[in-house]
Amino acid sequence: MRFGWCGLIVVLALVPRPAARHKHSSTKMQKRAAAPVSSVGAGKLFEVGLAAFENEHTQLALDNWRAALRKDPRSPLLHLFISLATPDPHEQKSERHRAQVLAARATKHDRLTVKWLSGVGEEQYVPAIAAMNDLLSSYPADKHAAFLAGRWLKNQEQYEAGTKQLRRATELDSKYAAAWNQLAYCYAYTGDYSNAFAAMERYTELLPKDPNPQTSYGEILRMAGNFRDALAHYRQALQIDPAFQTSQLGIADTYALMGDEASARTEYEKAIRQASTRPQQIRYAIQSALTYVREKKPRRALAALDTAANQARSAHLPLLEAEADRDMALIEPDNQQSLRFLDRANAALAAASNSPSAEFHQVQAEVLRVRAVRLAAAGNAAAGEQGLKQLEQLMNLTHGSALRRSYAGAMGGVFLAGQKYGQAIPYLEEDSGNPLSMRGLITAYEKAGSADRAHVLELKLAALNQPTVEQALVVPELRTKLAATKQKRGWLRRLTGGDQ
Repeated sequence: MRFGWCGLIVVLALVPRPAARHKHSSTKMQKRAAAPVSSVGAGKLFEVGLAAFENEHTQLALDNWRAALRKDPRSPLLHLFISLATPDPHEQKSERHRAQVLAARATKHDRLTVKWLSGVGEEQYVPAIAAMNDLLSSYPADKHAAFLAGRWLKNQEQYEAGTKQLRRATELDSKYAAAWNQLAYCYAYTGDYSNAFAAMERYTELLPKDPNPQTSYGEILRMAGNFRDALAHYRQALQIDPAFQTSQLGIADTYALMGDEASARTEYEKAIRQASTRPQQIRYAIQSALTYVREKKPRRALAALDTAANQARSAHLPLLEAEADRDMALIEPDNQQSLRFLDRANAALAAASNSPSAEFHQVQAEVLRVRAVRLAAAGNAAAGEQGLKQLEQLMNLTHGSALRRSYAGAMGGVFLAGQKYGQAIPYLEEDSGNPLSMRGLITAYEKAGSADRAHVLELKLAALNQPTVEQALVVPELRTKLAATKQKRGWLRRLTGGDQ
């Protein structure tokens, strides 16, 4: 299946620049702009903040950049990076706008950086990616530009393109710790754990006193099904910094994926108590609620999610409220009750519709997706079609790759509900990283007579270790099924770390 703009990100990101462009670039142009801020003191604070930001110490980054801004309030990059790091949507918007205004009189390097990253923040992907390509071409020795491009491409699930940029960053500076971290994730997401672990070894070697390398190592080990060693690395991170919340959450998520849900809830409670913000507390509570899904206790899961949704409403956090409602809609087996939960999610989104963001559109898309599939499953084809049209309009408005996958998953789910397996397959393949779409694709392959393809995907799905509601709904049940099949039992043990 192809959309009119399908593959846009890959194509634009990999378009080669004419050789003449490099020929006329001076050595000065090829390097990163020497002074991203005008004040020497502000410049040092900017660099310290950048290193912190790249290694996931967001608050430290913000503290340094805000201090730098007091010394140099007219630096577009300081305003830009604050907009990227702050969790406050109003500050995101105001700082991004300030960066755009100030960039008009900045260097070419800074203008392109602002156009790229602010464009992504505003979901203006075509001009944003063009600016990214121009920046990479004009400043081939800028390791930070290569890093940011590689990380962004990784987040768009463009792992091959992301790997290319991140390897380039490590070639420019073999001690560029953050680039080794992101490179490891690119390898891991493609199943290349040998190279992922090698990159992780390099990352931990470069930053032995930083908790983030240990946390990243733990997450990649967990992805590979090595839960025991994952827990060891998370705990090592907490020994380095007991307040590093990502590691505490990692421990809880790992127990949940192992099937030890009681221990997971205990660890989630620790994370909630240690959380520094209300949004973090509510997000961890949502994660904790999913443990009941894995225990096949949907009523308790729904009750816990309902509590989290009410907490989000009281705290005026509409996106988190909508996420909790959407999770309830996925868990609820009755289609009509599921639709009522989706009505609640829409009401929550209405409270945030005055300042839509990429995150808002993604939550909105996921709500529309579940609604379309549930309506189709309930036999209301006309209403389901209307939901698909709304989702398509949203996709065409933003041109985001995540929304494209949501639309594909919705289309595939609707065709599957109508037993149109051949038509469902290309759409579900487009969203083949989502456990619900993977499960649907296995069914569609089997019905279409492609048993071998279904078997391969079944094993891939059983190996999926993501702490998400979709994984909780699909993977534990599949593993139980495989465990009951003698010829597949050995495979299952290896996939889930049972042979360790």
